[in-house]
Amino acid sequence: MTLHVFNPENDLALACFDPHFIPPRSARDLSADLSALPAWWACQGDAVWVSSVDDARRWAACTGGLCPPVEWVDGHCLPECSAVEPWGWSPLLVERLRRGGLSPELLPGGETLRRYREASGRRHAVELLSFLRGSGSWLGRRWGDRLCGEAFYCTSSDEVIREMAGRPAVLLKAPWSGSGKGLRLAAAGYVPQVSGWCDRVLREQGGVVVEPIYNKVWDFACEFRADGKGHVCPEGLSVFLTNRLGAYAGSWGASEPVKAQWLAAYIPPDLVLVLGNELGRALAVRFPDYRGPLGVDMMLCRMPGREDLCLHPCVEVNLRRTMGGGGHEDGA
Repeated sequence: MTLHVFNPENDLALACFDPHFIPPRSARDLSADLSALPAWWACQGDAVWVSSVDDARRWAACTGGLCPPVEWVDGHCLPECSAVEPWGWSPLLVERLRRGGLSPELLPGGETLRRYREASGRRHAVELLSFLRGSGSWLGRRWGDRLCGEAFYCTSSDEVIREMAGRPAVLLKAPWSGSGKGLRLAAAGYVPQVSGWCDRVLREQGGVVVEPIYNKVWDFACEFRADGKGHVCPEGLSVFLTNRLGAYAGSWGASEPVKAQWLAAYIPPDLVLVLGNELGRALAVRFPDYRGPLGVDMMLCRMPGREDLCLHPCVEVNLRRTMGGGGHEDGA
């Protein structure tokens, strides 16, 4: 039996990296309201940790038999299981599972959690984007004219100011934060509100990502699964919506052939194939010992002087399941 846990506060918990971190109310509410969500990818006989067993049973009964037969559990009585598959790993979740009575053998240790935190930082997305668009990538060599996107990882205020210069507006990102959080739109230069935010993030997290604003048309993601032995396999597409500041606003439910057909209406299928292969290899090299789901958020953008859409191939890299967007607002 595998125990599934929906913990959407994962990225915030990684940023804090404290087993006693208290997530904000919005994250706690989302976790409670959607705690039964893992039932849709759990296997028959697996367990799903929910906020209310009675509510989960009533919800499952209302699905008309569509909900897979799983065991609903809460934190007061966690079952014996052979594996745990959460939304994402953090010290907070490990502490919750430990208090629930799970064997330490099923839980990642401190060094593994530190590696997961480092790997989840936005610096990796900046580096992966540069690789995908560069000449060292088959994607960049073959499809460079259909790609867009820049991102800069800055470790000082002087670097932030330099990358902001000459751009009417930029999006600033903290290295670790939840979807739609840890972001700051800077449209009036390095004013005190922006400099104060940057100074705090630089002091607490060691860097700030600077990105131009793009005229985004669609958000989507390529989903993968890593086996912890250097192999990363594609699992399909995720098409979702975000609000102006990048917070998740909903997903489009459809079969993989339908989603592939949708994407082919905007970019060549050969580009998608090369992208998936290139990403799989790059992710395996970058995260060789990670085991579990991971996703790469992308955008289709309208660029000046072009009628066709361009692909931003790496907005975010999430070492977890993904339902959130990359945090760009629509702009000119």
